Amino acid sequence: MAESSYLLEVLIVLVAAVLSVSLFRRLRLDPVLGYLCAGAVIGPYSLGLVQGLATIHALAELGVVFLLFTVGLELPIARIRVMPFRVFLLGIAQVFITGTLISAAVAAMGVTPEAAGIIGFGVALSSTAIVLRLLSDRGGLTSQTGRAAFAILIVQDLMVGPLLVGVFALGDQSNELLPLLGEAALKMLVTVVLILGIGRILLRHLFTQVAATREPAIFAAMTLFVVLGTGVATEHVGLSLAFGAFLAGMLMAETQFRHQVAAEIQPFRGLLLGLFFMTVGMEIHPLFIFDNGATIAFLVIALLGGKALILILLAKAARMSTADAVHLGVLLAQGGEFAFVLVGAAMSQGVVDPDLGQMVIVVVALTMLATPFLAGLGQRASNRIERNEVPSIEELADSDSKLEDHVIIAGFGRVGAIVARQMMEAKVPFLAVDMDPHTILQAQKRGLPVYYGDVTRADILEAVNVQAARAVVVALDDKHVSLQIVAILRYIFPDLKIHARARDLAHAQELESIGASTVVTELVPTGLQLAQVVLDPQGE
Repeated sequence: MAESSYLLEVLIVLVAAVLSVSLFRRLRLDPVLGYLCAGAVIGPYSLGLVQGLATIHALAELGVVFLLFTVGLELPIARIRVMPFRVFLLGIAQVFITGTLISAAVAAMGVTPEAAGIIGFGVALSSTAIVLRLLSDRGGLTSQTGRAAFAILIVQDLMVGPLLVGVFALGDQSNELLPLLGEAALKMLVTVVLILGIGRILLRHLFTQVAATREPAIFAAMTLFVVLGTGVATEHVGLSLAFGAFLAGMLMAETQFRHQVAAEIQPFRGLLLGLFFMTVGMEIHPLFIFDNGATIAFLVIALLGGKALILILLAKAARMSTADAVHLGVLLAQGGEFAFVLVGAAMSQGVVDPDLGQMVIVVVALTMLATPFLAGLGQRASNRIERNEVPSIEELADSDSKLEDHVIIAGFGRVGAIVARQMMEAKVPFLAVDMDPHTILQAQKRGLPVYYGDVTRADILEAVNVQAARAVVVALDDKHVSLQIVAILRYIFPDLKIHARARDLAHAQELESIGASTVVTELVPTGLQLAQVVLDPQGE
């Protein structure tokens, strides 16, 4: 009967996952929200359809393990080495400053210093699973914000071991806290060095032998063994299973088997990670929230706002742009899954009062529930700030310097950048105009004359002094806009040389028919040919 009941609960979890994610997909909402809401509905504090959480929690933890392994596959050691050290310092500063301030605030409410410290540093950690899932799904892992978030999350994961040691030492009323922490840190360092050192020697050889058998089942089994075996090794010394899996992924990323390995674990990762998000939703206690609604709302807002503000200030101190700092702060403002582990352990050791622990768990779960919404808001706020930060073409118009015999590049994407590089090599003055704030900021950091503006507007054309230009290169990817720009330029400036990029032959014919001097299709190296026709003494 017990086995039948367990299987029924597993079926309920699977059905809830399928229905909720399908519904949220139709509503064009993040699937993570679907998993969280499904868990809240079927969990022990709502409908009570699922009560035996121990096994589901164990499976859910494996979801985070496989997520970190796939992240490691995308970040080989060579890429980690080139990450600025100040980004890792940012992670260390975030944990200690946020943890200290939150601990002080909790202690001021009458909580014991020990409990306040555990709560403060527990909620200072962000959700590795949710943030990396959002960044991975939206292709943001390689962006500046994504790299900074990743470094901070890795630092936070490294903190879990010492924090757990501290919790159990406090529970035992031990006076040997500092020696224990030192021993834990040394064990973790030795383990990481051994895994990275031995793994680089053995892993490629082992997978070569396994691949030679041409048995897909054995290859899959070997992959699971590496992921879970490395995780168990790191967990044994006080780190998390997930961190060990991340190290294994980094090692696999340097082998020729990385793509096959990624394909083998993809089905496991998706399903088990969904279970993890559902277990987070199951921690939400609706009646507890109803009874303490005002307090919980205040704490949720305070936690999100306080962590975001600290991260923004630290990111600015680390010389990140305002736009990236805001995006990073909002993205990592939530509490994380390790808060459940730390607070749960503290409750079992009698260090944290059960009612207080339940309050922390609910607050952290709600901040995690809000993260997909906040990530979207943070991205939009970042984009708006970037638009305000980028140099506008009006600034050029207001300056005393007026370019003459210069080249104007409309669009600074892949093709426009090639044209600009050729102009610099030929020492021909140029400026580029684009509508993507991020592209403009990156170009400005390299000292390139790229400005924000819409070249279909007459005032923008006047600002770039198009009447005195040697030529205009239309390097835009959008067919409709490129046709519009060529038509406007030819109408206002009949004698202007206009060299345009075409996506295909039909597009090329349209551009020629409305007055483009030269058209280069993408069937040839577009940027180089556009540069050549500009530099040609005959202008053709």
